[in-house]
Amino acid sequence: MSGIVNIAGLGVLWLCCYKVVCSQEENVQIKLKSGILQGNIKPLDNGQTYYNFQGIPYALPPVGKLRFSDPIPFKKWNGILNATSPGPNCVQLLMKQTKFSVAGQEDCLYLNVFTPQNPHTIEKPLAVMVWFYGGSFREGSADIYSPDYFMQENNVVIVTFNYRLGFFGFLSTEDDYAPGNYGMKDMVLALKWVQRNIHKFGGDKNRVTIFGESAGAAAVGYLMLSNQSKGLFYGAVMQSGSPLCSWALHRNARKVAFDLGAALGLTTNNSATLVNYLRSVDLPRAGQAIINVNLVNFVTSFENGGPFGPVIEPPTKDAFLTVQSFKAFQSGSFNRVPVMMGVNSQESKFFTPMLKISLPVFIYNDLSPSSLARGYMNVRNYRDRREIGQRIKQRYFKSNSFAQASKAELVEFFSDDLFVKPISKTAQLLSNYVPVYFYVFDYEGPMAKTWMNFISEDNKEMKGTAHAVELWYMWKPLWTNQRLNGQEEQLVSRRLVKLWTNFATQSNPTPTKDSLFKNSVWPKVSPPDVNYFWIGKGIETRKNFKAKNMQFWESLYGNFSSGPTILY
Repeated sequence: MSGIVNIAGLGVLWLCCYKVVCSQEENVQIKLKSGILQGNIKPLDNGQTYYNFQGIPYALPPVGKLRFSDPIPFKKWNGILNATSPGPNCVQLLMKQTKFSVAGQEDCLYLNVFTPQNPHTIEKPLAVMVWFYGGSFREGSADIYSPDYFMQENNVVIVTFNYRLGFFGFLSTEDDYAPGNYGMKDMVLALKWVQRNIHKFGGDKNRVTIFGESAGAAAVGYLMLSNQSKGLFYGAVMQSGSPLCSWALHRNARKVAFDLGAALGLTTNNSATLVNYLRSVDLPRAGQAIINVNLVNFVTSFENGGPFGPVIEPPTKDAFLTVQSFKAFQSGSFNRVPVMMGVNSQESKFFTPMLKISLPVFIYNDLSPSSLARGYMNVRNYRDRREIGQRIKQRYFKSNSFAQASKAELVEFFSDDLFVKPISKTAQLLSNYVPVYFYVFDYEGPMAKTWMNFISEDNKEMKGTAHAVELWYMWKPLWTNQRLNGQEEQLVSRRLVKLWTNFATQSNPTPTKDSLFKNSVWPKVSPPDVNYFWIGKGIETRKNFKAKNMQFWESLYGNFSSGPTILY
């Protein structure tokens, strides 16, 4: 009799546990029009938890006939979708040190949603932040950005997603057969998905802030320029990138497209023939050709932008970008939302390994200084172009030579030319129409220094904060076991995340005085001055970062440009 009682007792216990488990699972299920999602709960270092929904398809797989096509919304899945791990990364060209490789899949258009509270119990919808990863439009993925630090703030919903890259995301024949910008159109579709679905996760579709770093920041700027994204967001954050950066716009796309065809054995001048052929090429064959085309076009990338990136499209109703960025920002013809943007104090430290393979470019610049007057500067006279080149070399190099310049001098030049100059100008132009908050991030703690020294030993003695370092303090890194080291790093991280979430929730990074920021109030940009927040070991309000160097560039454009510039 006692055995029967024990068995019955175990049965009751099992039934109770089963109900608890089922209840917990149902607690992290979200029902969308596309189907039911099964998420999970993840722990935070401070003892809190957050809700995690990953690997949600937002578009049909862009394969076969859909390669080099606008994305098509994903409709429905069967059953309950296991949304507890990210989807595959998009095909991308990886550069480790100076070696290239190709990885990823074409079926990659998935997104992730993270909420700090149970979506079913959020009473007042939370502000939403949608992240755009960087990587030169050549590489990158959403799955390496863990939102733990944002979740600790407990006041925003975070969305990350994959978009097509490189050859698959940006091939363009500059006509209707392959207009380009498929990766940008993926971004628009992801934002439309947010508008349709984010309320199910406790998010407020009327308070969506888009934010990105490097190429992701340039993408944010392009979304401000595109009619396709109008009304899809209400704030924008650009970290170390802008559409005015020379690397952010490809200006020789048709040639590169046909170069790729030739690398794969097809010689033709016909766009339809080329595109149909490239749709039929399998990924392994395409991979090596992509590497070869990138290497062949490396030298000209300083003049024409990266081999595959955003382009200005033929004007059609479905086009993402048909305007020149500088003119549009200057005239106010953009989606007007509050902006937060800035740079790291010495961006190009990140790229010191590339200096080793750039010697042919440096020698060419010395032999032909006129090449430094890029086409986008719109300087027509050869003597003027040569004068510009000579002045640039005199300004930045004691030896008056690229080939003989020190690494520190080269880093200073490329930091200004590729980042500080165009990003500062973007802030000035935008501030004529919308509130703009500018920052300079100037901190490298132990964790970031370890990463930078891994990239290049040259970084050990070089002052300034390199490209992408702020990411270590915004996102909990998944690619290393290293964590924030001590109170100083944790304080910098808390400040960054709080400034960003303040902006997302209130359109102002310092809406009230806060001891976390030493009661400093972040001033808006007020042309001609670029007021900014200096974020280092401390926090200060300052004015006109690298003022003398920026005045030098202003004088070049003012004295020699023959008309409106395309970039800056």
